[in-house]
Amino acid sequence: MSVPLKTGEPDPEQTQPFTVHEARLPSDHPNYRPRHAAKQRLALVCSVIFFLGPLAGLAVFGQPPAIENRPLHPFPSLSQGWGFFSGLVPWAVDNLSFRNSAIQANDQISRGVFGEPPALGSSGTDAAPGGIQAPPQQAAVFPQVIEGNNGWMYYGEDMRAKCQPNASLDAVMQSVLRLKDDVVGSGRRFVLVVPPDKSTIEPQNLPSQYEGKDCAKKLSDQFWPRIVKEAGAIDLRGAVHAAEKQIGGPVYFPQDSHWTFVGGFLMTRAVADSIVPGIDSTWKVAKGQSYSGPADLPPLIGRTGVDTTDRLTLAPDGTTDRTFQDSFDARNVLTFHNPADVKGTVGGTTTWIGDSFTTWATPSIAAAFQNVSVVQGAKLLSDPAAVAQLMVDSDTVVVEMVERGIAPGISVELDPKVLDTLTKAMATHPRR
Repeated sequence: MSVPLKTGEPDPEQTQPFTVHEARLPSDHPNYRPRHAAKQRLALVCSVIFFLGPLAGLAVFGQPPAIENRPLHPFPSLSQGWGFFSGLVPWAVDNLSFRNSAIQANDQISRGVFGEPPALGSSGTDAAPGGIQAPPQQAAVFPQVIEGNNGWMYYGEDMRAKCQPNASLDAVMQSVLRLKDDVVGSGRRFVLVVPPDKSTIEPQNLPSQYEGKDCAKKLSDQFWPRIVKEAGAIDLRGAVHAAEKQIGGPVYFPQDSHWTFVGGFLMTRAVADSIVPGIDSTWKVAKGQSYSGPADLPPLIGRTGVDTTDRLTLAPDGTTDRTFQDSFDARNVLTFHNPADVKGTVGGTTTWIGDSFTTWATPSIAAAFQNVSVVQGAKLLSDPAAVAQLMVDSDTVVVEMVERGIAPGISVELDPKVLDTLTKAMATHPRR
């Protein structure tokens, strides 16, 4: 038996829109929808705190200092598309005004209650060296700070970068030689200098076991012979060891990832002598004022530390100290001039491109060169054309890259886009 369906116009009463909002309907009504449930309100409040908290902290307390070996993440740009939202997270984390206090509190609780350091600053990856995907259970976790013996600390990046390199050593050498050949081919002098990692020079205070011990050493052992033989880099390891015997102490800070002013001076002297052999025969070096500043490694694990050392003075002619002792912002291009008749100074125009290790050499660089511009590698990312123009105007180009940056191929000077800009400038502006 068939059942006839009702045909014709629908009942007007069934098609009229609700006269009240669905949130105001009785709770047992099938179309009832709460306006904001408790969980929704909590999520909304958390979102407001997350996004507006850093802004409020910036307005009240100002920008917090950088407590890691990198600048603070900038506020993302709307031009990044969806990347704007992913960029908000690192910006918000970096700009929390109480971040350093929170890290310190975490450290005190972890050590005081549980008797162990907190799991801060650890980084893991699923990618094994060489781009091979490793099983999740085999992914290495590298601490940002390796706590050694006698109060010493080491930067975990010394190990992580060399165990998980951005590029193969062959690719690194290819990029370095490309830069060198293009600079030399343009009629300019090229000098490459590589400060050794602290873990390379001062391994005696490393713990007996730590993540990356074997793989980091393996790359270092392969890197040093090749960078010296194939690229002609200045190897400072021997000079640093000799200086430590002479002064009876380390050239690297116990709780910092960098060397002292002695290390910076050793690099300046080696570079100057490679350009003009024997130029330091008239130099007079003496102990300067004492220096004290925050160590960069303790804050990464919620602690504090202080670097203490002595500054150095350098009289290239044996008489007048010409070191630059004023404070400076290493993010800016620093230009220094000395009269052409000052003995013991490198003549011509020089561009010195370096990283944070160059910061400790800047006072002596200012004394040893007649006309020199000192540029941090980060400037290459923000304005590579400006750095390229400095190179165009120079007779000598000095490139400094620390071991943990150049060996695994993460130094900005090796970035393909940066290399393209620099080598193009050299090719189009030969200096004959």
